[in-house]
Amino acid sequence: MNTNMTTINPAQVEPRQALAAVIAGDETGLRHLAELLAPYLPASSAEVVAEPDGWMTTREAAEYAGTTRGALYKAMAAREVHFEQDTPRGKAWFKRADIDSWRRGERHSRLGRRAA
Repeated sequence: MNTNMTTINPAQVEPRQALAAVIAGDETGLRHLAELLAPYLPASSAEVVAEPDGWMTTREAAEYAGTTRGALYKAMAAREVHFEQDTPRGKAWFKRADIDSWRRGERHSRLGRRAA
């Protein structure tokens, strides 16, 4: 009797079979593998609720854009990005859509508007 026999965990067989089917080009294996992986993946973009386009501070906008506050200040001075202020020389406020447009290189058309 062979005492070196390893026991195969049934939970491991199913994923291995699905992976082998994918490698072999079997589409049903791919679907099965997707079902096995689904609990470990983030929700699909259709299920993700979009965040409201609220106001962001300069720090938050720079962080969202993946840039520095200095780069954002330069863009503000050059009127490359739309922002609003409560008072002249007051705190700047940004909308997510405006930051997205700036990052895509689009010029905004709302120059000089102040927050209500």
